[in-house]
Amino acid sequence: MSTDEQKLWEVWGRANGLYSSWAASNHINYYLLFVLYTLEGQKAMTQKKICSSTGLTKQTVNSVVRSLKEDGYIELVPGSEDRREKQIALTEKGIAYSEELITPLRELERRALRGMGSDRVRQMIDNIMLFNGLLEKEMEREI
Repeated sequence: MSTDEQKLWEVWGRANGLYSSWAASNHINYYLLFVLYTLEGQKAMTQKKICSSTGLTKQTVNSVVRSLKEDGYIELVPGSEDRREKQIALTEKGIAYSEELITPLRELERRALRGMGSDRVRQMIDNIMLFNGLLEKEMEREI
């Protein structure tokens, strides 16, 4: 493994570890954090869109959605275009729960991003998008 490959794994793993630690310190599951983070501020989303946005598997998202539904934090509503397609929407209880958890995390992220400066943030986003696109193409070639 090259030094760049190793460093990429280290920094990617460190970022995931930071979010995992934050979730644990707030007594929630790492996957629940990502689903709530994705749903927060959205009117409604399908499980497929949540999977696409988070990179989580359908099975994982389905498990989190089931748990959130049982706790009364989300509701499943028929899609506007295809009523068979269920949209996941936060309930009032879910909005309050999500804001309680996600707002402090977003503030930490905002402070970190301000510390980087807008040019570096834009470069980071562009570079991660480029890497993801190139990696996806390489993976498609292998399939």
